[in-house]
Amino acid sequence: MSNRVALHLVRAVTATTLLLLPACAVVKVKVRDHSPAAQRGEVRRLDTRSGHDAAARLLVESGTRGRSKEEKLAALVEAARLTADAASGSPGRRIHEIATMDAVAILRDEQFAPVVLPDGRRLGIEGASRRVLDPRTADELIPASDVQIRKLRRRIVQEGAGVPYVARFLPDSPRLRGQPGIPPLAGICDPVTAVWQFDRGGARLVFYRTRVSDNALVGGRNSRLAADFSAPLAYMISKGRNRNIDIRALIRSDRNIQDAGLYQFSVYDPEKIPVVFVHGLMSRPETWVPAVNELLADQEIRERYQFWFFLYPTGLPVWASAAKLRGELDRFRTALDPARTNRNWDRMVLAGHSMGGLISGLQIRSGGEKLWKQFLNTPPEKLNLSPMLKENLVRLINFQPRRDVSRVVFFATPHRGSELAVNPFADFFSRLIRLPLRWVRSDMMNLRQALKEEFRDLFVAPANSIAFLRARSPHLEAVLKLPMRRGVPYHSIIGDRGRGDTPDSSDGVVPYWSSSLEGAASEHIVPSGHGTNENPEGIEEFRRILRAH
Repeated sequence: MSNRVALHLVRAVTATTLLLLPACAVVKVKVRDHSPAAQRGEVRRLDTRSGHDAAARLLVESGTRGRSKEEKLAALVEAARLTADAASGSPGRRIHEIATMDAVAILRDEQFAPVVLPDGRRLGIEGASRRVLDPRTADELIPASDVQIRKLRRRIVQEGAGVPYVARFLPDSPRLRGQPGIPPLAGICDPVTAVWQFDRGGARLVFYRTRVSDNALVGGRNSRLAADFSAPLAYMISKGRNRNIDIRALIRSDRNIQDAGLYQFSVYDPEKIPVVFVHGLMSRPETWVPAVNELLADQEIRERYQFWFFLYPTGLPVWASAAKLRGELDRFRTALDPARTNRNWDRMVLAGHSMGGLISGLQIRSGGEKLWKQFLNTPPEKLNLSPMLKENLVRLINFQPRRDVSRVVFFATPHRGSELAVNPFADFFSRLIRLPLRWVRSDMMNLRQALKEEFRDLFVAPANSIAFLRARSPHLEAVLKLPMRRGVPYHSIIGDRGRGDTPDSSDGVVPYWSSSLEGAASEHIVPSGHGTNENPEGIEEFRRILRAH
C-alpha cells in the first residue's frame, strides 16, 4: 500500500479510533496594518471633552501630516505627555496609544537613533537590562493590539501604564546566540510594553519586558504596566508549523527524527524554574498552547517559571523518546549552566500528556539491570549483536533518575495502556510506522532469541509506540516495576467525561484503572475527555500545583 493511501486511511478513521485525540483548533492570527490616514480618522472621531485630550488630539493629527521628522515627534511626545494619566478605556487613553505607536514607528524607521527635537530637548530609548529590551535588537516590533487572535479561549491582557508590543527575534538573531533550543521557523516572541519617561531634558521610551516584571516606576510612582501575554504566544505559534495533530510524524518517524528536540518559549532566564511540556501520540507541542496561555495570566507563575517544549516523532518506541529527552536536557544544561550551580535547574517540573506522561515518568525511574533482567537473562555485553546496536540498547535501557527533575505531572497518562491500542485499526497503523532503525536481520533474530520466551512475540510486530501502549502491555508492566526516585512528588490529572463515575470512569481513551497511579501527591478528576491538558479545570489544577511547587 502506498504512503498516500495509508495517510488517507489514517485521516478517515483517526477521529473514532486509536487515541481519539482532542480536536482543539489551531490558533489563528492576523496582523492589522494601520495607515497614518486611518489613525488620523480614528483620532478625529474620538469624543475629547477634556482640555488635555482635545489638545492631544490636535497634536496627533498634526503630527501625522507632512512635517519634518523632528516636528512630528515633538507633537507626538507632547500628546503622549498630556494623556499619560488618562483612564483606561477613555478617549485620552486611546490618543496616548496612537501617539506612542506613531512615535515608535518613526523611531523604528530610524533604527531608534536619538533625536533632537525642535526645542532642543532630546528623545531617546532606554538601554537593555534584564527588565528592559533594547528595541534595536528585535527583528519585528508590532503593537499587540494589531495582533488579532482566534481560537484561544481568552486573551490574557491587563490594564496599566504604557502600550503593549510583540518583539520577535528570528532564529538567526544575534540576541538568540547561545540559546540551545530556538524554534527553527518561529524564533522567539517576547511581550514588551513601551512606557514614556519624561524629564526636563526631554523624553525617552522604555520597553519593559513584562514576563520578567509587570511593574515599573512611571512618573515617580510604582505603576502596574499594561500587558498582552497572549499576542506574543499566538504570533510565535503562527510562524511555526501551527498544527496540533501530526500524523506524518507518527508514521514517518524515520524522516521526522531530525526535528526531535527540546525547544524554548522564551530566552533562557537563570532566575526562573524550567517547566518542560511533553506532548502525546500523534500530537505536537501546540497542544499545550491553551495551558501556557492560561498560566501566563498568573503573575507569580510568569515571574517564577519559564516554559520549554519537547518535540519528538511519536511513532518512536517510548524508551527511545525518553532517551532523547534525557539527552536534550543534558544538552541544555551544558549550554546554559555548564558549572551546574543554578539551583532553579534542580527544581524542574515535567508535564506529560498521554504518552508524553510515560516519557516524563521514565525521567525519574531507574533502569539498568532492574529493567534488563525483566526482558533478558543474558547481560548486554554478552549478546551476539553488532557493536552499534549493542551500544544503542545499553543507552536506551541503562538510565538513572534525573537529579534535576523535582516534580512530574501526568495528564491522562496510560500507565497500564489502553484498549484502543489493541483494536484492528491500531494494529494496522502500527505496521505503517517507519522507524529510524537499520537493524540487520541477524541482529533482530539474535536479540529475539535472547529475550525471555514470554516477550519474544513483542518483537515480531513493530516495537513502536502503538505496540507499547496496548492495554496491560508487558512493556508498561516493566515500567511500573522500575523504582522511582525518592522524594520526587508526582500528580495525576484524569478525565471522566463529566460522568462522575470514578473509579469506573474513562476519558474515552484511557480508563481510570490505567491513569491512576499509587503514591501520587494528588489525583484530580476533571470533566474532560482525553484532552485534560486543554481542559480549563485541568489547567487550573496544574496552576495550583505550580504555585505550591
